[in-house]
Amino acid sequence: MNARSAPITRPLVDEAAHRLHAAAPAATIILFGSRANGTPRADSDVDFLVVQPQVTERRREMVRLSDVLRPMRLPADVVVTSRKTFDDWCRTPGTLMFEAATKGEVLHAGL
Repeated sequence: MNARSAPITRPLVDEAAHRLHAAAPAATIILFGSRANGTPRADSDVDFLVVQPQVTERRREMVRLSDVLRPMRLPADVVVTSRKTFDDWCRTPGTLMFEAATKGEVLHAGL
C-alpha cells in the first residue's frame, strides 16, 4: 500500500476501476468495503474485487492488477477471483464474496 497525502475522491476511485477494466476487460470490477458502504475513515484504502471468467494464477494476477494502479499511488487492495468461485460463495454470509455481492458496487460489468 502506498502512502497518499491527497484525499481519495470518487473520480480517483473511478479512474482506478477504469484502469483495472482496461487491464482485464472481461472482468467485473466491484468496489467493496468501507468506500462502497459510505463509511470510509481518513486512512481507509480502496477495496476492489475483480471477478474474471477464469483465473489460473490468482496471486500473479493480483500482483499484475495491483501494479496497474501503482502509478496512481492509491492505497488499494485488489482481490482476484473466478466467476465460479464468486458464484459459489456470494450467498454465504461472512465471506468477502457475500459482502461484495450484497454491499458492493459494480463499477464495470464483465463480459
